[in-house]
Amino acid sequence: MKKTIFLSLCTLFFFACNKQPGYVISGIVDRADWNGKYVFLYNVGAQDVELLDEALVDKGVFTFKGRQDKAILALLSFDSNGVPLQQVDSDENLPYAIAFILENGKLNVGLSEASFVTGTPENDAWTVLRNEIKALRANYERLQEEMQSDDSEIATRAGERYDATEEQVVEAVANYIHRNPDKLSVAKLLCDFRYFLSDETKGDALRQAGETFKAFPGMDEMMEHQEILEQVAVGKKMTDFAMADVNGNMRRLSEYAGNGQITLIDFWASWCPPCRRDMPHLVEVYKQFKDKGFEIVGVSLDNNQAAWEKGITDMNITWPQLSDLKYWQNEGAALYGVSSIPHTVLVDKDGTILAKNLRRKVLDAKLAEILK
Repeated sequence: MKKTIFLSLCTLFFFACNKQPGYVISGIVDRADWNGKYVFLYNVGAQDVELLDEALVDKGVFTFKGRQDKAILALLSFDSNGVPLQQVDSDENLPYAIAFILENGKLNVGLSEASFVTGTPENDAWTVLRNEIKALRANYERLQEEMQSDDSEIATRAGERYDATEEQVVEAVANYIHRNPDKLSVAKLLCDFRYFLSDETKGDALRQAGETFKAFPGMDEMMEHQEILEQVAVGKKMTDFAMADVNGNMRRLSEYAGNGQITLIDFWASWCPPCRRDMPHLVEVYKQFKDKGFEIVGVSLDNNQAAWEKGITDMNITWPQLSDLKYWQNEGAALYGVSSIPHTVLVDKDGTILAKNLRRKVLDAKLAEILK
């Protein structure tokens, strides 16, 4: 009898020790008018957004319980229709919603204008990054107002501060990616910041990605894009192409680049505000270095001939210009993996790519170094 009881206790102890712990999400909401409404839990790491669960908000709190066989990227939101994260720039743009890593453990959630999730190492680290980004962007509304100022000096300074802040944000994201290359949160960040992160940062993360990471929505397109970028990486020979100039004459890129002078290929458009902000500086750079073996060739992503020509005239652009007027389907931009503009490619005298995305003072320093 004692032996039977002992074996039964051992069996219970065995199952208790081997039972996989689940997750408990303890949430709070900072608005009383959300009481009586439901918070929805989605799996957004799948190709199709999947509703996993829902919880009623009662006296400002809600709870989810469950178990995950493996971690997934999830979303908490009051939107009952599903919000595919790959269709928005960032979950920061979703009020009272937040993306997080759903994994077994005790998770603490606050849904507000500044939502957070903590309780596991990856969610804690992601929260630290989000707080850093919010602190950097604290003055954005004021800067955006100043950028619309009729005073060109105020607008220019605000634009420069805005760009400098975004560079700090991208640097913070890149540092996080380098520290956590195989994490699911990195898959989300790669999608959110895909137009701003360096080719090297994206390539490093994609090379270390696991199967769950690669299955993240949009990641297959990003990996295809990365293959294109590797064909025009720093150290590779430039890719030639033919395109019309402003007079409709077909020209080859190699007429301007890789034929004995340092050349900057500038992908731009007349409708692009950051391009227009950079152009006065680029005009001065051209004046300073054009007699020292330096050339610029513009590749415009305009889709209207008149707007393209007006942009050239209005901004005093005097270097060669090419375009097929195909907007984002520009064939030259596709060959160079251009996903945002302005995008620059600096080419050596023999056609070797020296650097990419050099702007303003960084471009000045590079040209001063190689065109002594």
